[in-house]
Amino acid sequence: MTPEEETRAQYRFLVINLCRITGAVMLVIGLAVIAREAFGLPKAAGYVLFLFGMLDFLLVPVFLSKRWKSTPKI
Repeated sequence: MTPEEETRAQYRFLVINLCRITGAVMLVIGLAVIAREAFGLPKAAGYVLFLFGMLDFLLVPVFLSKRWKSTPKI
């Protein structure tokens, strides 16, 4: 693996993990808003945050890893 490819792989790993962390944070904030109407937001906003957090946590990393998957060189 060349240094350029290694740098690209590290960058992609970082982006995928940042998506997961962002999704987890949105999930927790969404649950807090749903349970206690935290941050002065209505419950509907909590459900939206929860839904987008779930999508960001579960689907975006899978989509990115499939898109960035390298083809084996023969």
